[in-house]
Amino acid sequence: MIKSMTGFGRGEIQTKFGFFTSEIRTVNHKFLEVTHKLPNSLGIFDDRVKNLVKSRVKRGKVYLNLIHETTEEVGTNIFIDEKVAKSYCNKLERLKKKLKVEGPIKLSDIISFPGVINYKMGNRNIARMWPFVKEVIEEALDNLVEDRRKEGSFLVKDLTMRMKRIKGIVSDIRKSATKDVRKYKNKLSERIRELSGGYPVDRGRLEVEVALFAKNTDITEELTRLDNHMHNFTKTIKKTGEAGKKLDFIAQELHREINTIGSKSSGFNISKGVIETKTEIEKIREQLKNIE
Repeated sequence: MIKSMTGFGRGEIQTKFGFFTSEIRTVNHKFLEVTHKLPNSLGIFDDRVKNLVKSRVKRGKVYLNLIHETTEEVGTNIFIDEKVAKSYCNKLERLKKKLKVEGPIKLSDIISFPGVINYKMGNRNIARMWPFVKEVIEEALDNLVEDRRKEGSFLVKDLTMRMKRIKGIVSDIRKSATKDVRKYKNKLSERIRELSGGYPVDRGRLEVEVALFAKNTDITEELTRLDNHMHNFTKTIKKTGEAGKKLDFIAQELHREINTIGSKSSGFNISKGVIETKTEIEKIREQLKNIE
């Protein structure tokens, strides 16, 4: 089943290294674009995390946030850079005097600046964290994919309904095309009789004119291609994996064929059917922007 490009997934895990939380949100995008935020201490996993996401998501804009809350034991690796803190303090004092701001500089103000409080962990411990980081991200990805699949099922229902409408309209166009030739023949015959003052119509000449009309307005090939495109569209939305780009291409071909039919035919019923079909195709293409 096809999947939507919008979704959300969350994963949580408690380990001896602390509590890990992963949140992944995806929105529509023409290609795959992954933006992720990791704690500084886990920055070495940057490429691994990105590849993990790419293995499960094929299209859309992805926002991933990984949060790591350390345990008390691991927290002993936290240290304060006093030189940096003192530098911030001195600069704040100078800024106070320059701006003539009253009041003391609080400790909470200083430690909020980057680089004052740091966290270090040995490379060995960091390397041992990867299985847990992978697990929590995979849990979030599982939930994300399920969420996108559920949304995709609603899109499939809507696309199936619209394609069913198009098939019905095309069926009416096919019937109208045959009737239009007969109507043209009757109208032409009547017109000739009026202009000739009631004299018998030249049947041979009439048949030639009708044949020319039928040739110029023949939409058999276009209808056949429409049937083929509609079949491929219905078949594709039932498949798994990435389908958005292929479905959009098929929708373009449907639009091209119905445009050709509209340029060849002048009958009211066919023109009405062409407009209705193009409206449905536009709605389909709008929905396809949400499909992976």
